[in-house]
Amino acid sequence: MSLIDLWYYMNGYITISIRGNRSERLINLAINRGIILRDIRRFDDTAYMKIGIEGFKKIRPLARRTRCKVKIEKKAGIPFFVYRLVVRKGFVAGAVLFVVLLYLLSSFVWYVEIVGTKEIDPQEVIEISQELGLKPGVFKNTLDVEKISNEIVLGIPDISWVGVELTGVRAKVDVVEKVKGVEPGEESFTHIIASKDGLITEIMVISGMADAKVGDTVTAGQVLISGIIRPITEEFEEDDSEEEENTFEDSSPKESYTRARGTVKARVWYEGLGVSTLQVKTYEPTGENYTSSYIKIGEREVYMEGDGQNPYNYARLSKSKRTMHWMNYKFPIEVIYLEYKELALILKELTPEEALAKAKQQAEQEAKKQLPSQGEVIDEYMEVLDTEDEQVIKARYVIETIEEIGQEKEVFMEGFPE
Repeated sequence: MSLIDLWYYMNGYITISIRGNRSERLINLAINRGIILRDIRRFDDTAYMKIGIEGFKKIRPLARRTRCKVKIEKKAGIPFFVYRLVVRKGFVAGAVLFVVLLYLLSSFVWYVEIVGTKEIDPQEVIEISQELGLKPGVFKNTLDVEKISNEIVLGIPDISWVGVELTGVRAKVDVVEKVKGVEPGEESFTHIIASKDGLITEIMVISGMADAKVGDTVTAGQVLISGIIRPITEEFEEDDSEEEENTFEDSSPKESYTRARGTVKARVWYEGLGVSTLQVKTYEPTGENYTSSYIKIGEREVYMEGDGQNPYNYARLSKSKRTMHWMNYKFPIEVIYLEYKELALILKELTPEEALAKAKQQAEQEAKKQLPSQGEVIDEYMEVLDTEDEQVIKARYVIETIEEIGQEKEVFMEGFPE
């Protein structure tokens, strides 16, 4: 919208139609008297134009003078909008009430979602959450999310960690269960490992010890957050006293083991390769077809029509079958229908531009097939690759994402070191 259109919209304007034998005379009189007419158009015996509110008041006497009929086709602009709001006070009040109610309703929790439970009954988590005040209809500002998370962990022994997230009218309770199924005499702990190659952009450790940092390039399977918590050692000055050396060795801290928890986000690249030649093989139906059918009884086949062999060099096979039933019993008899549709091989010559477009499309599709359901795409670009064969064109499509690559891996060991 131009500044002129915006000005007329703010002041209001009317679209009118003028009918009559002296419509041109009316338009000329209006222009001579300083009345601004815009977008004048004529269809058959009717002229259409836009005019301001004040101009419309001035043109009405001229219309009577020239015996032309002036009709209002449309009113537009802020003055008319405000007038309609004033007239329709009930509508305005309803709209305001709706916005207020919508704001109030969004301040409450209406859905509680429990995720991450496998062995634990979700209903048990729901019940203890309700006791702590987290239930449908509760005002969000009254909830202490951190306290609720801690109380759920204390209330259910089989849970090792709980996270409560309030999003809109939904409360999401993310549960992490304790590791079970460990053989007697064994202990278990977990690492967070990389599920794929990437460049770390963010790492947050909830439990365990970070074995990687932001900016590191990691490979799939590499430990990112270790379940082995190593002690922080300090340097001590050497002492000639043997007694003090023994005391230091006895009191030195030892490694501890835990279930590693945390999130690791990284930049991940997905690559697709597309190849096209300047000569492409295509297959098109010729209209010829060959049909064959046979009855299969157990492992035996009895042909009723044809021999089932493809008579063409290139063909597309369509196969269908019918089985025999009586009530709920299925007989071991099938009737198989085969139809071969002949195809003709056609060599199509492509221009370099067409071949490049085909290679690019193939590369893009190949890259997008690899994208996970979750992840943020931050960059996409296409590259044309050099080839030794002038008849072959290659393209590479690269997609860069930011995504969670941390994956929990359980480790078993026979007891903890003493």
